[in-house]
Amino acid sequence: MTAYPARSRFHFYSMYKRRRINQEHGILNLIASASDANLEISDFQIWLVENICHILSAEGGGIILLHEDNAEQTLKCSLDESPKWIFFPGIKWNGGIIEEHIRNNTPLRIETNHENPTLEWYGKPQDLKIRTILMQPLKAENKYLGCVAVFNKPTGIFTSTDQKLLEFIAQFIADSIHKVRLIQQLKVANADLEVNHWQLLRSRNILRALFDSIPSSFYIVDRKYNLIAVNKYRANRLGIQPSSLVSRRCYEALYHREDICPDCRVIESLFGNIHTTRTMREWKEDEDPLEWEINTYPILDDADQVIQAIILEQDVTEKRRLETNLAQSEKLAAVGQLAAGLAHEINNPLTAIIANTQLLQREIAGDQDTLELVDLISRAGLRAAQVVRNLLDLARKEEYNFHAVDINLTVRRAIDLLQHEIIEHNIHLIYEPQEPLSQVMASEDHLQGVWVNLISNAIDAMEENPQREIIVTTQQQGNEIRVTVADSGKGIPTEKINRIFEPFYTTKAPGRGTGLGLSLCHRVIKQHGGGIHVDSKMGSGAKFIVTLPVN
Repeated sequence: MTAYPARSRFHFYSMYKRRRINQEHGILNLIASASDANLEISDFQIWLVENICHILSAEGGGIILLHEDNAEQTLKCSLDESPKWIFFPGIKWNGGIIEEHIRNNTPLRIETNHENPTLEWYGKPQDLKIRTILMQPLKAENKYLGCVAVFNKPTGIFTSTDQKLLEFIAQFIADSIHKVRLIQQLKVANADLEVNHWQLLRSRNILRALFDSIPSSFYIVDRKYNLIAVNKYRANRLGIQPSSLVSRRCYEALYHREDICPDCRVIESLFGNIHTTRTMREWKEDEDPLEWEINTYPILDDADQVIQAIILEQDVTEKRRLETNLAQSEKLAAVGQLAAGLAHEINNPLTAIIANTQLLQREIAGDQDTLELVDLISRAGLRAAQVVRNLLDLARKEEYNFHAVDINLTVRRAIDLLQHEIIEHNIHLIYEPQEPLSQVMASEDHLQGVWVNLISNAIDAMEENPQREIIVTTQQQGNEIRVTVADSGKGIPTEKINRIFEPFYTTKAPGRGTGLGLSLCHRVIKQHGGGIHVDSKMGSGAKFIVTLPVN
């Protein structure tokens, strides 16, 4: 055993102590710097290897990280000013003692011997000779992450002190890498969360758009009748925003009631888990009632328990009107069949009346007053026959017999037919024809029926008016003849003007009209190539204007 002088031993001990202090300071600086480092995992590994090699005075080092299906390595090959860095995304194990210790997660400190002058390392360059190696497993949270290694100490071999230092550093490295991985996983999770949040927001916006686009009243209530959601269509019926209705009781917010609606069936869906249907009429001033069909549907949770209910309110007013019109059409078909069967029986006495009036006209040719009365009877008989034909026309295609017609003559005859009604209702009728008028190609009987309908409607419109006046005028403007029937009645509500020419629609009291008069007038005038429109205000009477072309 070689004996060293005391001074030499003291000098050696001082150098060892200073080196140990420098190593400890290096470890503390490494830990402090790593706390502030904000690096990606690959850059972090390079930074760690650089500092470990410096602390342990090694020529090179590396970190191997294990994954589920492979391993990756960060390798520093030298301590030059421009060190060689090699990054292996996948390691091909070549066997040997190093691989055994890596797989078994056990530390390793080895020196070369005469039989094995160099140690093999994964992917190292040919000119790199590894003489000594110190390797320590990386373990965090009871999970092996890989290993850290340093090699080729210029001053000799790696000591047990170096191994303890590397063991301490390895634990710090394992914790740091585990922390970086957790941060990366958190970033990925946050990115996924952002994507999911965006997808949920997009889905919510789509559902909200669909919810508000439904052209029916649609809302959701909970088991205490609180409104959870209301679409715009339902809120627009109240003239407010949907958000101002949410969280309020449905019967209070939507129907202005203090308690549950008497005929409400949503309770059956909420507590009976069934779908219900009912109808409701909503009455408004000066308007026909609206009829609503109300459906309720239960909403179930994951345990198949009813937590909410959907209420769908659909306006079926038009549907009911069409159904009524269909029923009326079926009645008209029956009337047509009845008229066809009775036409022969009715026309026989009418033919006798008309024939006898003609005989009377010949016998009393000199008595003008009596002749006018007989002529009125004849025309009334012809009108009655026309009514029968009109009934038949409802069941078959109408046949128009067009010929040159004097419009003033058809208007006078219509007034004569209604003269009794005019006198009975104490109506002042003013007839102002323009003379002469050009003749038009028209069906005389059909036009006369139009004037009778318009004047009859004017008479009915003035029943409650003490000042009863009807003004009938005819005038020609270029190639167009205009017939106007104006009354001083109560007028037509603005919201009903667009519907008065619809079949079966009437503004008269029940039992006073069929709703066919104006629709037939409209059809007749269209067949003549003309037009009909109305000008009316409530309290100011109504004016019907018919235009006919001069052919």
